[in-house]
Amino acid sequence: DELLGLGEELGLAIWQIGLRNELAWHTQAEIEAWLQRIWRVMQESVQRGLSCDGILPGGLQVARRARNLARQLDPGDSLAPLDWVEAYAMAVNEENAAGGRVVTAPTNGSAGIIPAVAHYYQRFVKGADQAGLDRYFLTAAVLGTLYKENASISGADVGCQGEVGVACSMAAGGLVAAQGGSNRCLEKAAE
Repeated sequence: DELLGLGEELGLAIWQIGLRNELAWHTQAEIEAWLQRIWRVMQESVQRGLSCDGILPGGLQVARRARNLARQLDPGDSLAPLDWVEAYAMAVNEENAAGGRVVTAPTNGSAGIIPAVAHYYQRFVKGADQAGLDRYFLTAAVLGTLYKENASISGADVGCQGEVGVACSMAAGGLVAAQGGSNRCLEKAAE
C-alpha cells in the first residue's frame, strides 16, 4: 500500500521508484552496466544449461533435461512459448545444481524463474527491448526487497514453495512493467 501510494503521490512507476533508490548510491551509467551484467550472466547460464546433457554432479544420478526439452519443442505449437519458459528455467536450475554460475534472483533455489521470464519477454513479446528489460529487473528488485523486508525470500524460512512463489511474483510484476503496465496491474500480477 505504501509503495502504491508513493507511486501515485510522485507520479512514478514502481521501476522508477527503484531506479531513484539506486541513483542515491550509484550513477545512471553504473546502474545500466549492472543491469546489463545481470542479464548477460542470466543469458550465459541459460545457454550453458541448454547446451549440456548428461548426469548432474552428486550421488543422486539426476539427468539433465533442459537440452532435450528444448530440442523437442515445436515452433508451430501455440503453447511453445510456455514450454520455452520451462526449458529456460530448467536450464538455469541445472546450471545451479552443476555448480555453474547463476544469478540468485532472489535465491539459488529459485534462480531459474526470473531469467526464464526475461527470456520469454525478449523472445516472444513484440517490441521487447533493453529498456523493457531494465524495467523488468528494477521492478523485480523492488518486489524482492518488499518480500525480504516484510516476510522472507528464503526457502529455509518459508519453504521451497514460498521461495519459488516470491520469484514468480517478482517475475510476473516485472513482466507487466517491461510491457508498460500500470502499478495497479503490476500489483495484481505480483499477487
